[in-house]
Amino acid sequence: MVIFIFQFTRIPGSLIGSAIGDAMGAPFEGSQIIHQIPERMTGGGPFSTRRGEYTDDTLQMIALAETLVTCHGFSAIDFVSRLVKMYDLHPEFFGPTSRAVLERVKKGIPPEKAAFGIPGSGRTNGAVMRGAPIGIFYRPDHARIMSSIAAAITHTHPVAGASSGIVNQMISILCRGGSRESAFFSALNACEISEVRGRVALLSAAPLIPSLDALDAAHAAITCFMEEETFFSMIRRALSLGGDTDTIAAICGALGGAFFGAEGIPPEWIKALEGAAALRELEEAVWSTGEK
Repeated sequence: MVIFIFQFTRIPGSLIGSAIGDAMGAPFEGSQIIHQIPERMTGGGPFSTRRGEYTDDTLQMIALAETLVTCHGFSAIDFVSRLVKMYDLHPEFFGPTSRAVLERVKKGIPPEKAAFGIPGSGRTNGAVMRGAPIGIFYRPDHARIMSSIAAAITHTHPVAGASSGIVNQMISILCRGGSRESAFFSALNACEISEVRGRVALLSAAPLIPSLDALDAAHAAITCFMEEETFFSMIRRALSLGGDTDTIAAICGALGGAFFGAEGIPPEWIKALEGAAALRELEEAVWSTGEK
């Protein structure tokens, strides 16, 4: 009973943690290394976001979470239909790979075929940034497997699937009471792509590259999570890297939220986040319908 209570109090933090990272990072997307990082949420940036507004990182994450709850597991058809709706609402937020795939779906190409033939085979970071619900819903080994399946809807490159798998397996372990170290090493050892496993294992011994690449983003976010001691400092370090700040901070926030729970997130950040209450409810729904 004590273990269950301990686990549940830390569960409803991953989705909201990811959304906070997204909203904190959006105003700085595309920046160079940032030396003066605000301690409060701001707006502006390339998308002229409002204070507390999130981008497609969170929109895609919500779509995935809703699919898992509605279908009691992953459904490619349901997920793609939700992605298309999100894309139609905010096309300006979506990255190149997801945009290309969803435009093909809208033209009538079947969802299971739309991602094939995209230049670069979908190695960008979109599948990693949205994947936290998989870690909450599925047990660790299933989370790793389902990450690649869900990633391939838009991102077919094995590195994208494996990068998403490491992050989501870590989230799954953290949500279920595991330590940072056990989550990190378990996910690392289970990864079957040597390029991903070797890079992530180095943490800050390898350069942190805040690019659109799936492995670059996962490595940077995991390093910030593993090497900082508070949710506050993790997000600020992720932002300091510049580059694809919203995505790297979102991935880091998902990990930090899974570990610390919502109570470990600065309350002023939660208060400033648009739709925070709805995200908390959605996360609890994902957890309650998922594997234990």
